[in-house]
Amino acid sequence: MSPGTDTLYQANLALLARAGIAFDEYLHEPVFSYATAEQVRARFGLSGRESKSLFLRLKDGRYCLFLTLQGRRLDAGRLKALLGSRPALCSDAELTSQTGCLPQCACPFGHAAEIILVVDRAVLEGGSLLYSPGPPDRSIEIAAADLPALLACCSNPLLFYDGQPPPLGTCPPTVPFPA
Repeated sequence: MSPGTDTLYQANLALLARAGIAFDEYLHEPVFSYATAEQVRARFGLSGRESKSLFLRLKDGRYCLFLTLQGRRLDAGRLKALLGSRPALCSDAELTSQTGCLPQCACPFGHAAEIILVVDRAVLEGGSLLYSPGPPDRSIEIAAADLPALLACCSNPLLFYDGQPPPLGTCPPTVPFPA
């Protein structure tokens, strides 16, 4: 693991633990394409839907991560209306410098608190969701029904792509270590 992907991986494990979410983790060859992801899904017999994370820079200088499903498209005009600024895909170098993610393997959770998380409500539907927790050789599968709790534990500003309020999830308070 690279330092950036290891940090994301640890942040994802911490988020899942804090939210109390059960998950399955799979170790496999690095995945940088949906074709390889499909081979991994077939080998492990995974039924979860593959996530798609797009890291965007807004014209006003803010950053945004758009979480949707494989095969779904981003409508830049719709996102501009939601965020008040025009989005553009970040370069590979900018993705890595701002998030620690490797190109073609953006992780949806565990990023700096100022990065806006925009979620396509479609990820909440169905049985389970597969995503990269940072390292391209790992996949995590969680129940779609657990996503509201996970999102509630994220420190990022949260918006839903359809402009409707996010589903109510709760996150247990952080318990400080004893002195």
